[in-house]
Amino acid sequence: MSVVIADASCLILLTNLDKLIVLEKLYGEVWITDSVRAEYGLSLPSFISLHDPTDQLMLNSLLQSLDAGEASSIALALENPGCKIIIDEKKGRRVALSMGLDLTGTLGVLAEAAKINLLTIDAHVVEKLDSLGFRLSTELKNEFLSGS
Repeated sequence: MSVVIADASCLILLTNLDKLIVLEKLYGEVWITDSVRAEYGLSLPSFISLHDPTDQLMLNSLLQSLDAGEASSIALALENPGCKIIIDEKKGRRVALSMGLDLTGTLGVLAEAAKINLLTIDAHVVEKLDSLGFRLSTELKNEFLSGS
């Protein structure tokens, strides 16, 4: 199984949905950086392990435009070719894509889990996402609820 690197927003949102275990079921082990751990702020389950990037020049360059969690996650992903990275924030996603990284977001994780019946995305989940401040367009809400 290839490496999967997560940013804090994914961990926070899945924790608030009580669905963090989905990461383990989908990917086995998930890597995060120490900056992401600090932003997450909770104890880590055993399937999440800490890894930090070694290329400080790349990290410092990324820190010019991104927060520490996103920057360190992208820097770590660049050191691990073929990995998947989970980032939700628009700016971080744009940078990750421009660097050719295999990118998904928390919604992609939820959709992937739903496809293999690890969870059901129903009105309750969509409402919970809304209540947590996760912005979903009406089109995306309808897509999730229709099971597309």
